[in-house]
Amino acid sequence: MADEGKVSNRAHILIVEDSSVFREMQSLLFRQAGYAVSAHEHPRTALAAARERHFDLVVIDYELPGMNGQQFMHELRKIVPAIHVIFVSGSLTLELAIQLSREGVAGIFNKPANPKNLIEKINDTLYRTAPRDAAQPAKGSLSPLPAARRAGSNAPFAAATTATPSEPSAGDLAYSPRHFLGQSDAFRELTHRLWKVRDFRTALLLQGEPGSPFEAIARDLAETSIFRDGPVMTCRAEEFDTAHLLEVLAPTLLAQDAGTLVVTGVETFTPAQQKILQTLLASREMFQPFARRFRIVLAAAASLADLADNGQFNDTLFYKISTVTINVPPLGELRGDILPNVRRLLDERALAAEKPQPYSLTTAAATWLESQPWPGNFDQLVRVVLAAAGPAGGEIDEAALAAALRHTAAAPRQTRSPFVAKPAAPPPPAPAIASPVVSAHVVETTTAPAAVAAPSRAVRPAAPLTARALFRTEPKGYSFALRLAEILATADARARG
Repeated sequence: MADEGKVSNRAHILIVEDSSVFREMQSLLFRQAGYAVSAHEHPRTALAAARERHFDLVVIDYELPGMNGQQFMHELRKIVPAIHVIFVSGSLTLELAIQLSREGVAGIFNKPANPKNLIEKINDTLYRTAPRDAAQPAKGSLSPLPAARRAGSNAPFAAATTATPSEPSAGDLAYSPRHFLGQSDAFRELTHRLWKVRDFRTALLLQGEPGSPFEAIARDLAETSIFRDGPVMTCRAEEFDTAHLLEVLAPTLLAQDAGTLVVTGVETFTPAQQKILQTLLASREMFQPFARRFRIVLAAAASLADLADNGQFNDTLFYKISTVTINVPPLGELRGDILPNVRRLLDERALAAEKPQPYSLTTAAATWLESQPWPGNFDQLVRVVLAAAGPAGGEIDEAALAAALRHTAAAPRQTRSPFVAKPAAPPPPAPAIASPVVSAHVVETTTAPAAVAAPSRAVRPAAPLTARALFRTEPKGYSFALRLAEILATADARARG
């Protein structure tokens, strides 16, 4: 056990962690940040210490000897009712994380936690709630950092200042979506589950059937989270390699203070791609000088647990990315939400192509859309609707939809990834059957007022960012791209060795 004496002008942090490695790492990190620290392996000794001295915040693992972290928290609050609680664990399920958040936990981090994010959360929690900060901002603060490095600062440890939305009621949508719409009970439940994890910095895994609207859901989630000030970047599995990460991800994050990377098709990752993803997740601290609020959303159209059991997916990687998992219901369970999404697609198609008259559906066509099984889910729905939409606008009937269904089922899927490595010349005109990808932009900032346009022959792709003046200057001696290349090369060398 590591224990320090009480320091009157510093916050005192209690650590309860049975792993000696993580216990010592956290102790060193918190001391370097200026806090007083008491670290314990056993929860009983930690409770005894809490009876002897005052603690302002506790960092808890969930798996502990004799009791779990939640039980320990309840016992500790009997001794110190107002103590702030942060969990750092590798064994928290989504349901348990939501339950802990309802019990007033200040933060939940997947192990191993990003050091800067963890310190940022601790600073923000103590600074916002410390009465001495409000009364005497220049002295006696519980935060070890000077006022210039706390709220409202651009320093790496400064907390992002965003308004906390009120808890949504169970009968309403948790947020107002723009990219994937719905009002059904299943859709409302989905929005509430997403809303609970909207600000989690750990990787989010979306799982569902092939063709699920993963990207659209991720975009809606980004817009309601602390990551909304940055771009949403999308990457298909076939484009997920070191070159694309270096040439697209690095300069994009240099331009913003936040960002969301959406990676689809994770279930098809090769062993080499799995190593790249594992390295990326373990090395996100390299993003901190630029994008302090950066999140990775992964999407899989198959059970990664089954793939891991069969030896097709790395067990360690699966464990890291499955801590926060959201299951996306298939379109067959969201039949009441089909027509609103079709209406949005057609309106965007007409607006992008400047049609003389809007598209509309006959009653029979609307009934037909709601009655189809849609084995390809949202992607199939998009392809059929856009293929049935005539070049001049107007009414779409059941026959046009049925013909489009037969045609798209027989034709090969034409897709173009919006995640490209280099600025390229304008592409040739798209084929008659539009891509099922909702967005055709290389990078779309989530705060843009216009809705994402469905791809069509008349939609021109957004010009890639090429002006280096748009990007913030890198600190002297630090190269984001070079550092990323070094880390990925080191990981590859270790894997080969």
